[in-house]
Amino acid sequence: MRNTRSIGICTVFAVLLLTFVSRAQSVDNMQWGAPVEGLQMSISRIHDDKATVPEFEVVLRNVEDKDTTLNLGIMLANGKAQQPSNISFILTDRFGKTRTAAFASVFAVAGRVDDYVVPLRAGSAYTLRLSSKHFLLTIDNAFIAPRLLSSGEYTITAQFVGGGAKATNLDTPGMKLMNYWIGTVRSNVLKVDK
Repeated sequence: MRNTRSIGICTVFAVLLLTFVSRAQSVDNMQWGAPVEGLQMSISRIHDDKATVPEFEVVLRNVEDKDTTLNLGIMLANGKAQQPSNISFILTDRFGKTRTAAFASVFAVAGRVDDYVVPLRAGSAYTLRLSSKHFLLTIDNAFIAPRLLSSGEYTITAQFVGGGAKATNLDTPGMKLMNYWIGTVRSNVLKVDK
């Protein structure tokens, strides 16, 4: 019985180890944008036959030897809805016209808002799966549906603009004191054909 338990524990440990090694290798094989102040960003297309619009994997990784904290945007309802509003897509069509698509899946808020804070240890990465249906293009300071994402040929670059805490509440005043990464970082350029 004790031997069976040991084998079970070793099997679980081996599976977890292989999962982490596999993920680490895949992160190293990704295309990356230039590092800025120790932060690097990547974007890749997720090929999912069930998806009706393009979906992307966006990864932020800490290439420094010190820990940092990212404020990705806002969280609603005590973290039940996470809005990475500090991440945007920069789209360039085949004619060279560039547009910015902002994350905008929620248009009205009637409740608690917190910062979307992600601690990022040295050498660690944080991955988001983002659907193009949550992004709106800004043209002449107006938001429109991202039709550019559903057809044609274009390139896309993800951009993260990091800053400090903005949505502190009475019970979270210490969030302003965290070691936030501040700056702008862009991912690799991804060519998308649809």
